[in-house]
Amino acid sequence: MRFIMIETPYDDTIAINPEHLTSLKLIDGSIWIYLSGAYPIETRFTDIQHAVDYIQRAASISLSVSE
Repeated sequence: MRFIMIETPYDDTIAINPEHLTSLKLIDGSIWIYLSGAYPIETRFTDIQHAVDYIQRAASISLSVSE
């Protein structure tokens, strides 16, 4: 499972699984990410082209289990 980090306009950072991305929409100057089975997420992106480029090229993050 691959996760990437997305920044919101509220100084939060969230990890999403891009395989669950269903659409991107421009609403009031912000790009919103829609994931299957989840609420939409407002991002800091301002156009769809930059959002798509980032999602395609973003480095994956590892989820490690601590013992």
